[in-house]
Amino acid sequence: MKKIIVLILSISCFAISYSQTVLKFENHALKPGVHNPMSYCSFVDPGIAGSDVTWDFSELRFIKSFKGFINESKDSEFGKSFPESNTELTEFNSRFFFKVSEDKMEQFGYSTDDGKNQIHFSQPFIKIKFPFAFKDVFSGRVEGTASYHGTINSTINGSYFVEADAYGTLILPGNTIYENALRIRTEKEYTNHYSNLDQEVYIITYRWYNSAHRYPLLVLTTYITKTRNSESIHHQAAYNVNALKSVEQFYKEDVEIYPNPASKTLNVRLNALSEGSYYFEIFNASGELINSFYRETSAVGLHDFDLSGIIVDLKPANYVLVISNANTRISKNFVLAE
Repeated sequence: MKKIIVLILSISCFAISYSQTVLKFENHALKPGVHNPMSYCSFVDPGIAGSDVTWDFSELRFIKSFKGFINESKDSEFGKSFPESNTELTEFNSRFFFKVSEDKMEQFGYSTDDGKNQIHFSQPFIKIKFPFAFKDVFSGRVEGTASYHGTINSTINGSYFVEADAYGTLILPGNTIYENALRIRTEKEYTNHYSNLDQEVYIITYRWYNSAHRYPLLVLTTYITKTRNSESIHHQAAYNVNALKSVEQFYKEDVEIYPNPASKTLNVRLNALSEGSYYFEIFNASGELINSFYRETSAVGLHDFDLSGIIVDLKPANYVLVISNANTRISKNFVLAE
């Protein structure tokens, strides 16, 4: 079979070798401002568990790129709905609210990007505990309510099981090789109790990590939903070929977007830390790149840019503007209204 080689960076082969990976708070917790570029890809069987496993996923088929955004929940439009949380992860047109602490990450809520559908967990789901190493296991119960436009329409109860079930060598497209990769298997099973029916949901996710990168190298997820005599199954897969890039610096205080929300006019005031070219990227709520372009600065200091012509064809929605150069990345949310 012909190998499909996908390289976002001009890299032909990596071989990364570290001691056995252990997930730690300081290295692997969700961190506001440190965002997560990924690539949707074809789904494959996650392979076997155990030690010294080799997973050859070099023929994964690239579909499209997206980016997960991690911010403080207090800065979120819906953060007040989840007062226990301190961190928001935005991806797949969804917002996930976590309380990140030195010993664990707990999910207290979920919201669609428009806030119409939300889930509040009174008994939160623990995504990971720190530290976490090969053969470590934990489990628990999850309880909550689901609401639509602020009105509760179902109750939720179920269980979860998390295990570091394997480690070994992970091979991704472009012959990118990660040695000592740790695989985490998560199983969630819960029931949505509506007034007239029950919906059973089963989710199994495999995530691969290494010591050098904060976020997963590869994620494979299967969703199974059962309602009465109906059953649906679908898969989702994504990998990260940018895992070796150094941690980005974010200076949110150095950019201002106005007006925000915007309609026909959008301006950006940048407090440039250096002169030269700045690369602008606009992402939608799913993390998909919508537009990109360059702007020049002739000196350090404040610069105003009119982006009204850039947004003229964009639909009303939530967006993220990322501005970068060789030394800096700046991330800022903005809204386009009707």
